[in-house]
Amino acid sequence: MLDGLIANNGVLQVALLDRDGFVTFTAPRHDDTVNQLAQAVGPLDAAQTSRVTLQGEHACVMAHRLKGQRVLVLKCQVGSNLGEIRAAFDQSIASLDALVV
Repeated sequence: MLDGLIANNGVLQVALLDRDGFVTFTAPRHDDTVNQLAQAVGPLDAAQTSRVTLQGEHACVMAHRLKGQRVLVLKCQVGSNLGEIRAAFDQSIASLDALVV
């Protein structure tokens, strides 16, 4: 599922974090900078919502709390089609949530 997200135009990195905020799966694989995406959990917790979008000067980061207290985080280029990326993000969220019983 993460590989499907990274295939979207403008998506740079995707990470699935466990309940403790540690990276469990990434796309692209073997990208050491993906650990920085775990920092998105702080604003997500502070907002007390299931989703947060952080718009930065060099990238946009979306984080969504999944069932089982996991977090899906996505980093995309500034100026990319956020509507298209959000649609793919929502599909991945639904698929990952469906795996949790």
